Formats: sequence, C-alpha cells, structure tokens
Amino acid sequence: MCLCHDMVLYQGKTTLEAHGVPLTPEQQAMGVTSQIVPVLASTMSSPSTTAIFVDNFFTSMELVRYLRDQNCRWKDNRKVYLLSTDMGVEPMSSVIRYCSETKTKEPVSCPAVIRTYNANMGGIDKSDMLVHLYRNPMKCKRWYMRMFAYVIDVSLTNAWIMYRQDCKALGVNGVKSFRIQVFRAASNQWPVKSSSRRSSSSLVESVTVADPQPVPNVAVRFDPSLFHAPVHANRLTCKYCSRKGNIVRSNVVCRVCKVHLCMNAEHNCCVSYHEEFD
Repeated sequence: MCLCHDMVLYQGKTTLEAHGVPLTPEQQAMGVTSQIVPVLASTMSSPSTTAIFVDNFFTSMELVRYLRDQNCRWKDNRKVYLLSTDMGVEPMSSVIRYCSETKTKEPVSCPAVIRTYNANMGGIDKSDMLVHLYRNPMKCKRWYMRMFAYVIDVSLTNAWIMYRQDCKALGVNGVKSFRIQVFRAASNQWPVKSSSRRSSSSLVESVTVADPQPVPNVAVRFDPSLFHAPVHANRLTCKYCSRKGNIVRSNVVCRVCKVHLCMNAEHNCCVSYHEEFD
C-alpha cells in the first residue's frame, strides 16, 4: 500500500504544456505518458535512492534510455519483458510455479527484478481503490469542483494509510470509520455560532397562521350584486379552464376577484367562472 505523493491533471497531448512544466530535450523526445514519469519523480525528496515502478502504459525505450537502460526476460505463463535502471537478474531466488506439462508445482529460478516488482506493484491501484470506496458526495458539473473533492478524498486516504502504519498497536479502524472520525473532529472544532438575530422559530411562535381561504372568497365570487367587470392586464394563466398539460393564458382579469379568465370567441370563462362551481 502506498501514499499518493503527487499528481498531474491529464489533458491529453497538452498535459505538461498546460501545467507550465519545462522539459529538457531528452524529455521532449519521449511520448506524453513517458514524460509524466520524470516530472512526477522530480518532486521526490530523495530521487537517487528511490525505486520507481510503472506499468507498460508509462514505459518506453526513450524513458529507459533517459534514466539508464537494462533489460531482462522472465517467462511465466507467457514471456514478460522488464526494463529497469535499479536492479538486474542477481541475486537469483526460487519461487514455486505450476508446470502444465508435469501437472505439479516446481521450484523455478526468479530474477531479483521480478521478485521486487511483484512485491511493489499495484500500490497506486490499491490507493485509488480506497479513494473510490467512499467518495465525497459532491455532485457538480464544474470539473474543478470535482477535482477539489477528489483531492480531499486522496488526502483522507493518505492520512488513513499513515495512521495505519504508525498506530498499529491502537487497533486501526477501517477507512469509513476513519473518515467519520475526521469529519466529527472537524465539526466539533469549528462549532456553528448562534446568530444575534431572532431565530425563525421565535418568529413563528408569535404569528397566528390563518386557515387557507380560496382565492377569491366563494361568497364574493358568486355575489350577483358585485360588478365583476373584465379588465385588461398582463397575460397569465386562466383560473377556470386551465388544466395540467393544457395551460391557457389570458390578458383579461376580473376586477373584483383578481383572477385571470378567458374571454374570446371560443371561451367565455368570465361568465362560467361566476355562475358555475368548478
């Protein structure tokens, strides 16, 4: 298991150019993916004593020549080609492998570079898996906000890995429990300050909420003594004939009821609204 030491936001061929990273002529001769390796390795505190393990996506002959090339071949189920500037075949060791010809497990000589690679490979994959187990629930279409949430997740995962390595005797909790403890500690450290203004609950206590009344009042709507004259106003939804999925708009409003009603050759909602109960 490893820590995430540094990262570069991938942007295709212009990845390093967009980040403003200067490249040497030797680095410019490599492919884009191979250029990322020396750029990320340059931020390490002790590069001369650090072994770097990369898969075939980042490996190229130009990269290995830039570091210092040395290769060997290891045959497992199929031939495996390795490029290394840190170690070679010696010292040899022995591993147990299944032989399909004899149908038995037999000891096989194994180069040092193979043994070391198998012991250290997959560290960043394990770290990435832990990051995605309990991702930040931030949902946003803006890519930089998603990147901000990802950096928080990586930082929490790194903290859990370091805590797991340094505090084994304390009984380390899982990633989920660790994240919950961090969030609880952060929320207790910065408590929400009470506002000097009156709270909304105190305002609600002093207000008497009246029962909902139809608009307009039924007595006013059907009172023949009132002059329900139609007047022109802004175009809004008809109160009488509009239904869900069939919205009808009108620029005629009742002067007394203050509701918009249709009044044209096809509909005369002004009359129907004041005579019929819908």
